[in-house]
Amino acid sequence: MSVLLNSNNDCMLFQKYCEEAIGDLTAELVGQFEAANDEQSRIQLLYSSTLKLPVILKQKNGKDLNEAQEQKTKGNAYFARKDYSNALKAYNTGIVKCPQDSGESRELLAILVSNRSATYFEQKEYKKVFNDIDYLLEVGSYPTHLKYKIWLRKAKCYDALQNERLASEFYNEAVKSLKNSKLDEATIESKLKEIEKAKNSENQAVVTRNDLVPAFIVDNFVGGKEYMAASPKITFEQDSYQGRYAIAIEDIDTGTIIVEENPHSSVLDFNHSLTNCHQCFVAVDQPIACSTCANVVFCSTICERLAKKNFHRVECPILECLLLSGASVNCCLAIRIISQRNYSYFGDKKHKLEDYLDDKCEKSVIKKKTYRFDDYDNVFFLCRNECSRKKEELLHYTCMAIFLLRLLKFGNYFPFETEDGTLRKEEIYIGSLILRHLQFLQFNAHEVSELKNLDEAINVKGLMTKYENATIGAGLYPTLALFNHSCDPSIVRYNMKNKMIVRSIKPIKAGDIIYENYGPLYMSMPKEKRQEILKSNYWFECLCTPCTEIWPMFDEMRDNELRIACRNERCPYVFVVRQDDDPFLTCEYCHSVTTIFPHLKGLMVLDEILPEAENLFSDGQFDNAMKKFIKGLDILFKYTKPPHPEIIKVQQRIRICMIHSGNKACDYKIDL
Repeated sequence: MSVLLNSNNDCMLFQKYCEEAIGDLTAELVGQFEAANDEQSRIQLLYSSTLKLPVILKQKNGKDLNEAQEQKTKGNAYFARKDYSNALKAYNTGIVKCPQDSGESRELLAILVSNRSATYFEQKEYKKVFNDIDYLLEVGSYPTHLKYKIWLRKAKCYDALQNERLASEFYNEAVKSLKNSKLDEATIESKLKEIEKAKNSENQAVVTRNDLVPAFIVDNFVGGKEYMAASPKITFEQDSYQGRYAIAIEDIDTGTIIVEENPHSSVLDFNHSLTNCHQCFVAVDQPIACSTCANVVFCSTICERLAKKNFHRVECPILECLLLSGASVNCCLAIRIISQRNYSYFGDKKHKLEDYLDDKCEKSVIKKKTYRFDDYDNVFFLCRNECSRKKEELLHYTCMAIFLLRLLKFGNYFPFETEDGTLRKEEIYIGSLILRHLQFLQFNAHEVSELKNLDEAINVKGLMTKYENATIGAGLYPTLALFNHSCDPSIVRYNMKNKMIVRSIKPIKAGDIIYENYGPLYMSMPKEKRQEILKSNYWFECLCTPCTEIWPMFDEMRDNELRIACRNERCPYVFVVRQDDDPFLTCEYCHSVTTIFPHLKGLMVLDEILPEAENLFSDGQFDNAMKKFIKGLDILFKYTKPPHPEIIKVQQRIRICMIHSGNKACDYKIDL
């Protein structure tokens, strides 16, 4: 199970159409649907009746040559006034909007990219200059008589970066290209003198920080032999009550990476389709445009090609229709699982998977030696609570699945001619898979996030902060989906691009179940509210320790109370000690006597460790600060027991340190 991204009711417009279609069903058809035992029968029964859902028409792709030209003119005006920020915004808009279906439009695109590179040059963003020059050369169509400009710009960048050899090489290219320019002889002579002067001048430029620091630094992680995305220190077990769950087979230190997993599928939400790369999800301030639509951007031509090769060739003509329908991110994820692979991939699995499509109680699983993120068989068998699902909810999900199936047909996904009004057996099969996806995504999809600044500071578990880890999309992570929930989780998770990183947030002993969190946390939400959310969204009653022991929320805790375990390791009793209590405590269960003096002495070390950690944290030295905070947390867990406000504060500091290794919005600034 996992984190709910959307409620069962998707955006209101989409839900309205589904409800209208369901309302028009005859009693006889509803009866047949309720009697159906498999997804294929449900798709087949409702298909013709749901064709009244929004007619799928080819929408505008967002490209506009006139607007692209206007943005170029606007950008040039800003550039002339040295308003480089607004110049970049105009050029970026023009690049995304510019068509690429004619020689004229491709030439305009190349000029827009060249002008953007000139703007980056003025800002000394040399790496971005190189990126844009590579981009415009790949686009082609850049006017031959202007090419001397890009070679001269590239040479000056290398000059600024003190690479004399490459600077000389591109100065020479600039000289050669001047022969093809439309400049008069006097201007050419002036340019040649400018180049000669630049070649002989001493470079005083300073390399910018962005040119030296890599975007992402990933720890070395080695997964297990069976669960390849999980640490060898954990495994997964299964029982009738908990289903599949994660368990430690060795002691795990705080801060350990226990899962590092690429998504089986992932999608950006529509609010971030023009701010983040459609392929890898990294924040983008130098967009590469899709050649056929203005609905998405990429961080590089490599990501553009990967997306086109995999899913975007199918989704490009239907993205705007998805947006207009109000479909949720889970709907987009349900269709992405299909669109990222050719029909033949699923066609080859048809006979094997059809045997399981009517498996109501989800007991069947295809056993394999390795559990991989990219293996569809692992995704297919994720929990979807089929036995507990109401028929009216299945009606709604089936309408959604049919609508998404029709979009796939419109996007030419199938290797044969299709018609909206007819349904082939191959289409029924794919529709049944989409219906299954919608069901298991409700319980198994995770949000993908990045750090963004807030306008005002907020209080998070007793600490003031001016950032949030904001959702930008959704992903399906098959290994992470096997973790169960606790209101006091064992882990923190964050994203590096669209990869999921999972790290321990407390010391975990061998034999302990490793819990994640589906949203409600004991320290910030009362038990009744947590139970209500979990029952509504995930259909279970939470029996985690904070719920069964009714732990207080953060605001209800007392700093002067100490929870100490009985000295008898086999005894579960925990003393709640206050300042004036007797230092010798007799256990009510085993009658052992525990003294508080070793605990108080052990905790005194925190008076030195935590201030040092705070100083490092305030300086933005997150790696060093985290090491100190982890040392402090280990001491807290050794000499006291949760819940305690100091444990929560230190864990929150560690979490902040961890997530600063992950995604950040382009304009994110550390403001702690």
